[in-house]
Amino acid sequence: MSRFIGIDYSTTSTGIAIVDGDHWQTLTLRSKPTGDTLADYYDRITNLAADIRAAIDFRKWDVLAIEGIAFAGRGSSVDRLHYAWHRTAEYLVRSAAEPLIITTNQVKQLATGKGNAQKDEVLLATERRLPQAQASNNDEADAVWIAVGASILAGSPVIDLPAAHMPKAWTKGKTA
Repeated sequence: MSRFIGIDYSTTSTGIAIVDGDHWQTLTLRSKPTGDTLADYYDRITNLAADIRAAIDFRKWDVLAIEGIAFAGRGSSVDRLHYAWHRTAEYLVRSAAEPLIITTNQVKQLATGKGNAQKDEVLLATERRLPQAQASNNDEADAVWIAVGASILAGSPVIDLPAAHMPKAWTKGKTA
């Protein structure tokens, strides 16, 4: 049986959700800068990727999904975030499995039925629809819905959702 794992990636507070049958687990990994150099930053991101890998304790049949990040803006902070996300995705591909990519709007759609919902609306939807997940913050709530999305994309939904909660890109060509 597959486990479904959702990762809400952030360089400071990464939410992780693991769905294993009826068991739901959520956790948050925190990361802080350890120095001011670029080498310090690279080490921090590599360590965070390793911490994510250790936290999920990857198994052969796991289905991983990570939230895709929209890299808006320009400058060194956006460049660093872009590097961090891709470095982590690369680490997962090489040490675990190819993660599915679920967009921010798809996470919001799954949770609330609206692709433009606010973070707190996603947390509230998680508390109401999936109290067993015990998400304690926005990062964990997002990770829960990323795991739900992974299960849907893998063809084994862990919950039933109303049609309005299904991202349009996932339902094109399907008839009811």
